[in-house]
Amino acid sequence: MEPVEFRDMVYAVSVCEEKSFSRAAERCFITQPSLSKSVKKLENNIGFALFDRGSSPVEVTRDGQNVIGYFRQMMELQKKLELYCQAVRCRSRSDLTICAPSFFCTCLLPPVVSAFQLDHPGCHIKIIECNDSDLQRFLRAGAADIGFSVEDGISPDLETAELKEERIILAVPKGYGINRALSGRALTREEIGSGHIPEEKSLSIRLFSQERFLLLKQGNNMYRRSMEICRDAGFTPLVVMELDQMLTAYYLAMAGEGVSFIRSSIPYYVDDQDKLCFYKIDHPATARSIRVVRRRGAALTGRQTLFLDYLKDYPLPG
Repeated sequence: MEPVEFRDMVYAVSVCEEKSFSRAAERCFITQPSLSKSVKKLENNIGFALFDRGSSPVEVTRDGQNVIGYFRQMMELQKKLELYCQAVRCRSRSDLTICAPSFFCTCLLPPVVSAFQLDHPGCHIKIIECNDSDLQRFLRAGAADIGFSVEDGISPDLETAELKEERIILAVPKGYGINRALSGRALTREEIGSGHIPEEKSLSIRLFSQERFLLLKQGNNMYRRSMEICRDAGFTPLVVMELDQMLTAYYLAMAGEGVSFIRSSIPYYVDDQDKLCFYKIDHPATARSIRVVRRRGAALTGRQTLFLDYLKDYPLPG
């Protein structure tokens, strides 16, 4: 068997997902005969058929399902390789490279970096958006200098320092009837922004047990905390959507699709257009630490140390 070309893997996965050679060809921007020829050549190389061409729509054979699974893994590795190489290239052109999940890159870091660069002209800072798993890999490999995370399971070869504690609150569409029953208990913007929410406004999540929930996907720190909060109150939430990004959940809550646990700082960055009510939930899991992460023992340059000191003194919301 000859080595499989990456292009042919992409073609095969596309046929599998589109269940059609013609739609796969459109997706890959080639003609159908060319794609069909490449897939047939691939099948001849591995020694068996990947697709049942007699079915409509096109079906993957039993052995083909396993091979397509391997192709997807290799394509995912290719994406990670490209992301890593991009991070290394960015780092070589910057004084400081920061890696962080989406919320930090979208909301928290841009104003901090802009303000710092006004005070330190000529300092080049790069920001890389990534998940927590890639964040740890980038730091460990030296492709980034610092990262931001709320995860608890940070690898022991990395060191963390708490930047601040953040509060998790519940966002509820304003039109929901539960808000009338809880008149006067919703949080004001001033209370949310100050980070000092009155204890007397704490509520049990059980009051919302009949509502539809929008949660982040399993494996996310917020998902684990959300499920823990609900289960400790004696119920399993009715989850109508699992999402990749917290801001997506926030916008869907604004649209009335369900209630969602969110960072208390989000209303500071994104106007809810008076479409949401916010509540403090009485549970210890609603408090978590935002941590600065870096490779253990790695030396920081003068500018990197200046940025970290600047960040500690910067007035972050919530």
